[in-house]
Formats: sequence, C-alpha cells, structure tokens
Amino acid sequence: MNDQELREAALASLKHRRGIERQLRIYAITNITLVVIWALSGRGDFWPIWSIAFWGLALIWQAISYNHRPKPITEDEIQSEMKKLGS
Repeated sequence: MNDQELREAALASLKHRRGIERQLRIYAITNITLVVIWALSGRGDFWPIWSIAFWGLALIWQAISYNHRPKPITEDEIQSEMKKLGS
C-alpha cells in the first residue's frame, strides 16, 4: 500500500469514526429527550425503550463493523477468481 492509498484509508477510517461519534451524541440527546417527555407525560409504560433498544443495537452493529472491517481484495485474488470463472 503506497502513501496515497494509506492516506485515503486513514481518512476513510477517521470519517467513519467521527460519524459513529456524531450518531452517539444524537442518540444520547434524542433518547434523553424522549425519557424526559415520558417522565413529564405521566410515566405510563416506558415507551422510550423501543428507541433506546433498537437504535442502540444499530449503533452497536456499526461499532462492531468499524472494528472488524473486511480485508481488501487483492489483485491475486481477482486473478485467481478470473481463472476459475474462465475454466
């Protein structure tokens, strides 16, 4: 991997990480707001759990995918697959 490719990979990684951080802030602010609305509206069934749970699972999935990215496809793998398909 040359310097330009390494720079592009690092930039993509930083953008992804900052995107997750931004989503975490939005998640926290939104869900705190929903809990406050729930508390002020009489504290019936705890309906904010749906947002907290499912949005939280999506954020966890994104964080896991950030730390377990697939390895890049190499030119050797492409050539090998082309040979298999050509036979």
